[in-house]
Amino acid sequence: MGPGRPRKPTAQKELEGTARKDRANTNEIMPSTIEHPPSAPKYLSAAAKKEWKMACTELIKMGILANTDLALLSAYCNEMGSYIEACDVIRKEGMIMTFERGDGGTYSQQHPAVGIKNAALNNALKIANQFGFTPAARARIEAPEKGEDPLMAAMKKLQQLNG
Repeated sequence: MGPGRPRKPTAQKELEGTARKDRANTNEIMPSTIEHPPSAPKYLSAAAKKEWKMACTELIKMGILANTDLALLSAYCNEMGSYIEACDVIRKEGMIMTFERGDGGTYSQQHPAVGIKNAALNNALKIANQFGFTPAARARIEAPEKGEDPLMAAMKKLQQLNG
């Protein structure tokens, strides 16, 4: 791809009123949506599988979960699972670890699970914004109006995901 701004989806251009037939992408990809939650990947932890079930259910209700989203969704769930597991370790072992030195003294340092927890949450938040899982991300998304044309609703959803 050349320099400049990334291309906008046709649906977004139509919503903004800037669509032009001479610049339309006639082969634009529109993935089909999933209607039933797929099984969670086997590599996800128990905590991540709970997140998978919740996230799939919500995305299907919104009509925006596609097969092409599943790998990224599993990454989100994996990060949330890591976050939850790290929080459990911190709750049991504490945020600070104290060690004895060879000379009989002691020193303290942050538990490694704190860094794991923070990194997992940061990674999950980045992915969550792609799916509209945060309050800030939801504020940028318009829900389809009642009785709205399903094609127009799908175009709005695509715009929001790419926005």
